[in-house]
Amino acid sequence: KNFMTHRQKKLERGFTLIELLIVIAIIGLIGVFAVLAVNSARSKQRDASRLSHLRMMQSALEDYFNETNNYPEGDLLPLGDASKSTCLGSSGFAPDCSTESSVFLRVVPSTYEDGLDGVVTCGEPAHRAFCYSRLEDGKSYVIHFELENALPPVGLQSGVNCAIPEGMESGICQK
Repeated sequence: KNFMTHRQKKLERGFTLIELLIVIAIIGLIGVFAVLAVNSARSKQRDASRLSHLRMMQSALEDYFNETNNYPEGDLLPLGDASKSTCLGSSGFAPDCSTESSVFLRVVPSTYEDGLDGVVTCGEPAHRAFCYSRLEDGKSYVIHFELENALPPVGLQSGVNCAIPEGMESGICQK
């Protein structure tokens, strides 16, 4: 009878403190891993959006070049800046293209600033942006941009990269 009473008392007590602490620790670890996974996915999505915007701008710049035989004017021009480069029309980057005869890119996208270290800045006042410069008297260009993550399959690194008419390169372009 004494054995049965002791066993019944143990069942009535519930969980021990150590069991509760272990369960709380496991739930905490699962929460930490979930937050890390979500933040990593967000960072990669922002980089994918940056590259998509960059490819769209490169395509519009090629259309502009095919029509004018030059790339548009610009020296460390922050692309997507509302006061300087909201759109790309027949006369180049402009804050408004409503009077342009041809519009190559109605809305020039700016970069997502979240997650960036700020190693690529241009404009007045300086801010994180896709920084466009026309080179070789309009026969070439460079766009410096920043990524949060390295993308080895396409040869891009975390930090500064550049886009040129021939594609994209890791690091600062030497042109």
